[in-house]
Amino acid sequence: MDIQKLKIAFIGGGNMSSCIFNGIVKTRPHQDEITVSGPHLEKLQHFKDDGATITTSNVTSLQNADVVFLGVKPQMMPEVLDEIKQSGVPYEDKLFISMAAGWRLVAFEHRLGPCRMIRIMPNTPAKLGLGVTAVCPGPHATAEDQAICQELLKGLGLTVMTDETGINSLGALAGSAPAFLYRFLEAMVAETEKYGFSPEMSRGIIEQMALGTVQMVRENHDTEISALREAVTSKGGTTFQGLKQMTDYKFEEMMTAAIDACMRRTHEFEEMFD
Repeated sequence: MDIQKLKIAFIGGGNMSSCIFNGIVKTRPHQDEITVSGPHLEKLQHFKDDGATITTSNVTSLQNADVVFLGVKPQMMPEVLDEIKQSGVPYEDKLFISMAAGWRLVAFEHRLGPCRMIRIMPNTPAKLGLGVTAVCPGPHATAEDQAICQELLKGLGLTVMTDETGINSLGALAGSAPAFLYRFLEAMVAETEKYGFSPEMSRGIIEQMALGTVQMVRENHDTEISALREAVTSKGGTTFQGLKQMTDYKFEEMMTAAIDACMRRTHEFEEMFD
């Protein structure tokens, strides 16, 4: 497989396929042949506008590809895998990359037999090139396959090589956590409005606070986050009292319970799609 010029297929043209496609086009402009398939051509037009071939035929996408991204919803995966299996197209030499939650490697082998499969789990900030993407290679994925996968994902942000236990954990820790942070920011915007600032000003204040705080963490990489927190906190001061209230409401225990709930749901999905 020539990593300098790949034939890539996306089966399914949803949000995460769009995100990965945009990352590839940005970091490998005019380098690869890309085909995207989906049931509605009009919803794939933006791929065509950026140089891809679009089709309603998954089999056409499969035939032309060295690398196949499986970008369909988890509940649609059995139908797509059956189509691949029954297509008559040889796929032993193709690299499959799945972004479907709950679909373990063994579940793919149950339907396709031994195949070169890699599971990935990006999070939504990948759209900005600031994501965290867990990458879990299957037993038949070669070192070259893993290198190709990481090359195609480099426009999304940080990639983390892990196993299936790790991909589940990162699905909760990095995949779901943006929603938890958004909820915190929503609450802070609402609190700012309560003190008389306009909705627009409140949003701007909290956006800048969040951006600056994250940048402080990044610019002080060798400093523990707890030390950065302590630097803001004078004993007996206003911040101290606010943090004490968070402790009284068992903030850390709440976060543990939230992540545990995500993990339970992940395991339920795995049982559904075994």
